[in-house]
Amino acid sequence: MGALQALAGARLRVSVIQACSGGRLAIVQLAPEHADDAARLHMLGQPGAFLTSLGADVLTVLYRTLPQSPAGFGFAAIDPTHPQQLLAFVSATTSVGALFFEMGTRRLPAFLPPLLRRFAIEPGLALRATQTVLYPFLHATPAGVAPPAELLSIMVAPELRSAGVGALLVTALLAECQRRGVAALDVTVDAANTGAQRFYVRHGFTYVDTFMLYGRAMHRYQARVAARSARVQA
Repeated sequence: MGALQALAGARLRVSVIQACSGGRLAIVQLAPEHADDAARLHMLGQPGAFLTSLGADVLTVLYRTLPQSPAGFGFAAIDPTHPQQLLAFVSATTSVGALFFEMGTRRLPAFLPPLLRRFAIEPGLALRATQTVLYPFLHATPAGVAPPAELLSIMVAPELRSAGVGALLVTALLAECQRRGVAALDVTVDAANTGAQRFYVRHGFTYVDTFMLYGRAMHRYQARVAARSARVQA
């Protein structure tokens, strides 16, 4: 199994190298060793958001778990001359429920202590955590329809924003969805975040619906992976 996973990892690696901000940028698979930097970029990119409020320790466990989970995948932007430094990343899952289940079972010893520390400091977070756990049930997939994957987060270092890095990451993610046979990719965006909505529309996502989460209106957008692939081949 280890040899097969290594072969799959080699095939999945995206060999996009592009000049960016005077350096070279490589898009590679998100890996557990990126977890600390991913947590740092997440907190920089989404101040005030629920996951950010859980703190760096909880986010580090999340981003260490996600690349190792059968339900998780993502890509990282690095400078090949300094590969230990994460410059940007995107994360996704084929099943939010399966990812949450893994966090609450196999990863519980690492996940629970920092989570409980945050709840002790800010008890109101427990209610929002419950809403998060229930989130997968807000969008039931009709019988006979393959469930979409979900883009969980995309974060870019401040100095590289508006340089096309986010576009590279989304392109890599959609290609990986196609490789996995996933027909659609969903993303949830705060209704007040018009900049993010414009970004996703530019990259082939269309508005699906609006729902409430954490007492705020959220928009769901979706990219049809098969349709995008057909256009590219044409």
